Amino acid sequence: MKYLLVVLVVAVSGCSTIFGDRFRDRADDYLTTTENDEATTPDGQPLARRNALPIPELAVIPDRPNSFELPVPQALIIDDNDSSSEQATSLNEYRSLDLNPRIEKDGSGSQILRLDGQFAYAWAAVTEAIAASDLNMTDLNRSVGTYYLEISRPQRDDERGWWARLWGSEPEVIAGTYLLKMNRARHGVYLSLLEDVDKLAGDDYALSVLNTIKQQLEK
Repeated sequence: MKYLLVVLVVAVSGCSTIFGDRFRDRADDYLTTTENDEATTPDGQPLARRNALPIPELAVIPDRPNSFELPVPQALIIDDNDSSSEQATSLNEYRSLDLNPRIEKDGSGSQILRLDGQFAYAWAAVTEAIAASDLNMTDLNRSVGTYYLEISRPQRDDERGWWARLWGSEPEVIAGTYLLKMNRARHGVYLSLLEDVDKLAGDDYALSVLNTIKQQLEK
């Protein structure tokens, strides 16, 4: 194998010698190439021709570089007084308002947070809103549109023992995992709070969570 590589190297070197500069690297030829005289007929008349890709004349001829320079686009500079800056500001204002968060009730009378816009944008915005709030998010699953929140609440009567109810002791505070579900609607999406996959949370807990998110989205 070693001898084969040597033979190939010698062969290529020989080809370069036999065929002149056919195998020469021509990447830097533009630094030294000059324009040839226009081709003419034997009697001195220019040949009929048409430029397929004409190059426009430049008002200023740039200096020829001394070495190869990788073309790099100029950085985009936006002036504060430029119309481009005004358009960017208008776009940011539109994006901050297009969710239009509002508390409503669904057909069953449950509290929901309704948002306009596409699911992907709403999901990202709500994720940031939860992260910026004091809500404790333990997990999230975009594929099923669910955030998992840990919420502390006092025990309900049906969760308290017989002796606790008999003696009238204060309900204990327990932490439970709630599901904040984002559902697609005909126009936009809406959020609802569930105690589990089959049971909606009470309005008091739902309103507390949904209003917290709504306030963050309006900032």
